[in-house]
This record gives sequence, C-alpha cells and structure tokens, in this order.
Amino acid sequence: MSKILITGATGFVGKTLISQLANTYNDIEILTVNRNVEKAQNLFNNLKCKHILSTDYESIIRFNPDIVIHLATLSTSRNDAEIIQPMIEANIEFGVKLLSTLTECNNLKLFVNVGSFAEYRLGTDKINDAYLYTATKSAFRYFVEYYSNLAGFKYITAVPYTIYGGDYTAKKIIDYIKESLESQTPIKMTKGEQILDFIHINDVTNFFIKTIECMPKIIENMPNGEEFHIGTGVGTKIRDLAKLIAKTENKTCNIDWGGLPYRPLDVMYAVAPIENNNNIICWKSKISIEEGIKL
Repeated sequence: MSKILITGATGFVGKTLISQLANTYNDIEILTVNRNVEKAQNLFNNLKCKHILSTDYESIIRFNPDIVIHLATLSTSRNDAEIIQPMIEANIEFGVKLLSTLTECNNLKLFVNVGSFAEYRLGTDKINDAYLYTATKSAFRYFVEYYSNLAGFKYITAVPYTIYGGDYTAKKIIDYIKESLESQTPIKMTKGEQILDFIHINDVTNFFIKTIECMPKIIENMPNGEEFHIGTGVGTKIRDLAKLIAKTENKTCNIDWGGLPYRPLDVMYAVAPIENNNNIICWKSKISIEEGIKL
C-alpha cells in the first residue's frame, strides 16, 4: 500500500486530485497537511483520507510517506512590500520545515515539487522569473536539492502551464472572457497577444496520478531533479481563445483589448516542451482546448 502525503489539498489542483485518488484507488493511504484542518475535513468528509495541521510534524513522521506531492503555494502577481513575508512563509519557510521533517521519514522515495511556467519568462532553457511568486518557487528548488542529497530521496519538479476547468479557487483568463459574453460594459483586458498552453485540470491531475503509478520507474531510471512540463504542447493566443469561446457559445465577446497594460515582466509565450512526459512516465494530455471549453 502506497502512502501519499499531499500539501495544498484544498487548493484548485489538490481538491480535484484527492477526489480522484480516493475514489479510484483502494490500495493507498492519503495524509493531507493543512493550515485549516476543518476546511479539509468538510471538503473531503466522504473520502478515505486523514488531515493534519501544517505544524504537526510528529504525525508526518509517524505516517512515514512513500511519496510527497507538494502543491501548497501562495500564488499572486503582487510584488508589494506587504506580500513579501506571507509569500516567503508560504512558499519557502513552510516547505523547508516540511523537508526537514521528511529527513526522519525513512520510507520516503520521491518528493514531487511543483513549479510554475512563469519561472521561464524567456523560454525553458533558463529560469527567468516573471513574478516575485515564481522567484520564491525557483529559490525553493535549491532547498529541495539540498534535502534530497541529505536524506537520499529523489525529487522531480512538475511545471503546470495555464490550468482551466474544474472548480476554480480564483478567476482565470477563461472566466473573464466568458464574463464578457454577458457584459454590457466591455471587460478590460490586455492586448491579448500572449500565447499560452491551456491544459485542463483533469489532465493535470492525471499527470500526478501517473507519477504515483510510475514511481518505481522514475526512481530507477530518472536523473534526480528532472523537470516535467505539464501542458499540451500547443499554444493558443488569448485573442484566439476568446474567438473560440464566442464561437462555442454562439455569442459575442465584449472585451476592451488593450484596456489593461501588460505586467512589467509579463509572459508572452509559454508552451510546454512535452517530450519528457511521454518518454519517462508515458503521460500526455488528452483534452484539447476545443474539448475543454465544451466541458
């Protein structure tokens, strides 16, 4: 029986992943690490999983997981002074304390770190962060590397691209476009020239499930610290996405293109290099953007 520890359980990806895991597999144990245990208990009250506080390090050691999926994050495009402390606490301090605790878990074989496509503002050859948020994600990788070497577990970094579908925890690009279909007042957006890789939430959670299933193969055959870019490999310009949504809904978008400026270091092109996914864990996305919009 596999023991899986998941952080960020009540977030956008986490709650979809846990529901799929708990409803599909009988041979796993799931422990979620939370800032708000009551929220997790209410969200997953019918599922077979346990929930603890993020500071309950003794329970993590007793659980002794085989694999950790670290989804917890504070994600925002803000870079003002007030966000610095909560950002570092959430994206670095919490993760480092978790990694320190995991050094006492002798069953741990794989730590799945989760990054962001916006770490690669100028392409995937080199990290070049678009936001303060992604700078903290990039910095955290060094801590994962250190504790991996110290404790002897392997790690990978999963890099999701532009996720849509499911039950959002925050409004996304598609929401604003759909909102414009019914709006009397034009919805202000940027010029919409960004080309992004839109991937459905079900494909993203399927990646993590496939990673769990292929854990022995990953550990035996993969260099430590390997990156997996979770996307379709197909880019869609935001303006074209709006046209596609309007066509699907048989309505007209009411958007003020250029009504908002681009962010200072905005990501203008982000399409996932997907070769690693199929070669190592035999995963690829199944839901096209056209199918996903209909869903």
